[in-house]
Amino acid sequence: MLYCGLRSCEVLALTVADVDIGGRWLQVVGKGNRERRVPLDGDVASVIQVYLLAERPQTSSATVFIVAKGPNRGQPLTAAGLRTILRYHRGLSGIGGGHPHALRHTFGTALAEAGVDLAVMEALLGHTHVDSSARYIHLAPAHVKAEFDAARERIRAQS
Repeated sequence: MLYCGLRSCEVLALTVADVDIGGRWLQVVGKGNRERRVPLDGDVASVIQVYLLAERPQTSSATVFIVAKGPNRGQPLTAAGLRTILRYHRGLSGIGGGHPHALRHTFGTALAEAGVDLAVMEALLGHTHVDSSARYIHLAPAHVKAEFDAARERIRAQS
């Protein structure tokens, strides 16, 4: 979710056939049943490959993420299960709050801070309007100031 900007429902709906480890792509079905291809970071692709080959419980389900233990072992992971997993890992890391969708916002903010064009963000996040993507940008004040200072220097250099 963090490295691909996916919604919880998109993560939970991923099937094994949607993951192209070698090509480093995900085929995602988003809101309104719209499909999009999302690039897959090489490190994330490696983690998913290890999960699929060695950690994913045996199941007849095509979904990627499967309940690993308990009475529902082998069943597709649910939204409640995903929230439980994130809550558990927040506790381990000492992070007090947050929810799965916050990872999507973090992805959008990181892209914006890296200078990614808003139209590219729109495509990656699966939005139909650029305005929707703009809401995901939460720039740190220090980043805004650094960009402003850099722009002023470029303007001065042109004069």
